[in-house]
Amino acid sequence: MSTSFKIVVPTDFSEGSLAALEWVKKISDEKSAEVHCINVVHQPMVYMPMMSAVPAESIPSTDQLSQVSKESLDIFVEQHVSTLGIKPVAKVLVGRPATEIADYAKEIGADMIIIATRGHSRLAHALLGSTAEGVLRQAECAVLSVHC
Repeated sequence: MSTSFKIVVPTDFSEGSLAALEWVKKISDEKSAEVHCINVVHQPMVYMPMMSAVPAESIPSTDQLSQVSKESLDIFVEQHVSTLGIKPVAKVLVGRPATEIADYAKEIGADMIIIATRGHSRLAHALLGSTAEGVLRQAECAVLSVHC
């Protein structure tokens, strides 16, 4: 059983997600933490009328989306996380982002999730929901929400 402090860092590859990295660096240095960078592919939902002009084969599969996500995650880690002197575990998950993030943290026994949040207005939040809020509600470990 590992006693290493574990941090989960979800990213959507946006500029905003970089805001969390300063805290990842501080805490990982202080705790000699194991860092897990993850990206969640939201499984595509196909809603097409029977007579759609878009052929079904033009919609990417979950496997295709996961492959693109893995390539993007590897680039993200190389360009932004490795430069901090951190060699993280990089993992792509498929499902609902908040649930997958919280479940992954529980699965690995994470001590903390560090997630960036945009802090939408109340109207935008009501319409769009919030991955960070979902993680806060579902996670069984500490969650540091960094405003970007």
